[in-house]
Amino acid sequence: MNFLEHELRIDIETVTDDIDTVKFNSYLAHYFDHVMAGSILLDIEEADLKTFFAENREEFESHKLYAWPIWYDDVNELEQYLQVNNYKCYIIFASLGLSGYVFAKTFEIKNK
Repeated sequence: MNFLEHELRIDIETVTDDIDTVKFNSYLAHYFDHVMAGSILLDIEEADLKTFFAENREEFESHKLYAWPIWYDDVNELEQYLQVNNYKCYIIFASLGLSGYVFAKTFEIKNK
């Protein structure tokens, strides 16, 4: 994680033993569950913000007390901030280990 460059990078070893880097650009925040070596990532998908916030409203209601990912008074304000500033929500799916989401403007995958 590079807070100065606003980017989050995840290096992944593929089934062919290559190393790919997933880079989230203009990174704002992330939430990951079950982070561990040997995680098996399946996919990264862009979520519809309106649907994502409808399904996770309670989680963000509890996060606002900690100003995460930004200061906001109500979840609608956070959702609007993300939309106005062109942030997207990327959902990470895994069959083992790491799963969660990232708020960033773009992401790319590069082979090393």
